[in-house]
Amino acid sequence: METKTEIADIMETKTEVADKPSDIGSLGTSSFRTATSKMKPSHWVIFIVISVLLGFLVLYTILHVINTTTSKARAAHAPSPVETVPARRQTLEEVIGGSGAVEQAETVNLITQLNAQVLEVPVKIGDLIKKGDLLVRWDDRLIKATVQANREYVEADNIKIRNETRQVERYSTLQNKNMGTAVDLEKYEMALADAKIDLAKSTVSLQQAEIDLEHVKQTSPLDGIVLERLVNPNEFTKPGQVIMKLGTLNTVLMAAKITEEKMHSVQLGLPAETSFPAFPSEIFKGTVVKIDPNIDPTTRTFTTYVKIENPDFRLKPGLSGFARIRRTAKDVLAVPSIAIMNPSGEQDSVFVVDGTNHANLRKVHPGIVVDAMTEITNGLKEGEKVVTVGQFYLKENDKVHTTSRSIFK
Repeated sequence: METKTEIADIMETKTEVADKPSDIGSLGTSSFRTATSKMKPSHWVIFIVISVLLGFLVLYTILHVINTTTSKARAAHAPSPVETVPARRQTLEEVIGGSGAVEQAETVNLITQLNAQVLEVPVKIGDLIKKGDLLVRWDDRLIKATVQANREYVEADNIKIRNETRQVERYSTLQNKNMGTAVDLEKYEMALADAKIDLAKSTVSLQQAEIDLEHVKQTSPLDGIVLERLVNPNEFTKPGQVIMKLGTLNTVLMAAKITEEKMHSVQLGLPAETSFPAFPSEIFKGTVVKIDPNIDPTTRTFTTYVKIENPDFRLKPGLSGFARIRRTAKDVLAVPSIAIMNPSGEQDSVFVVDGTNHANLRKVHPGIVVDAMTEITNGLKEGEKVVTVGQFYLKENDKVHTTSRSIFK
């Protein structure tokens, strides 16, 4: 009865305070202190006890939620709490990026066959060139002299052949009349053969000299750029010497460095977009034409080559940029990437919940990964439910039930 009286006194005090809102507003904290100062010690004990009980109740609820694990559910023969998502068909577009630099699509080595002195090299490294532009000019005076000398040798050899031919015919006639010897005839026949050999040599030398004369001016065989200049004026060249390296520029290659985990995603023929700081507002479209399978041991990247049309020659070798390769997979089966596990370290797997609410581990073959979704190429059917929360605590054939997502956040 005493307790009820005390509670009534407290309620009466609260009523008095509520009946005087203007006083509360004017007195502020002092009014609250006046009201609470009227509370008896027993009132405080009741207040503290109620607060402690409420605190224990909240703490118990939190611990109960936290401690409701799969292992405890299994021990109690209760379903394990999980969340599931059905496997669905959708379109995934993967964007694979990598930085790199422009390279020439084709390199041409210019090789000379001249043994002559260089007079002029009017181009330097980095120069843009057109087909037919002069690249190197040699001193042609010695070559012209060689041409003239060989022409004279050819003429002299022809005269000698005619003379030796007449001698052979003459001694053949004499021998037929038993007026000449076989030795004399054989001598002139050998002389005729030697003259023919000399003529052949002179003719070859003349032809080579004429060819050299035609090549004293080396012109560009293509539209492109000078990559290397390997000769200078006043130097002598030798047959077979590389004098210059040229690169084609009507099409160029972007050599992009891609991280090794994306090697399975990059394929020949995929479309790509490239951008360059030198042209910040432009996108250059291209196609993957070459993939280097070698992994750089330092950067753990491989090189992918994107072919880009470059009709205006703006993209030059060495220009840095960034390539974005797009791979689109249409109407593919996909699940959240978080559902995929590899418990044995051998093959990716997911827990699939069947019609009886039992979870079974299923091996799958993943494809491309886009925005936390992973393509499944084998191992799942559309509509099958995979576990996305709680899967790491499950065992084969565990009984499960789906719980609210908020519990696991």
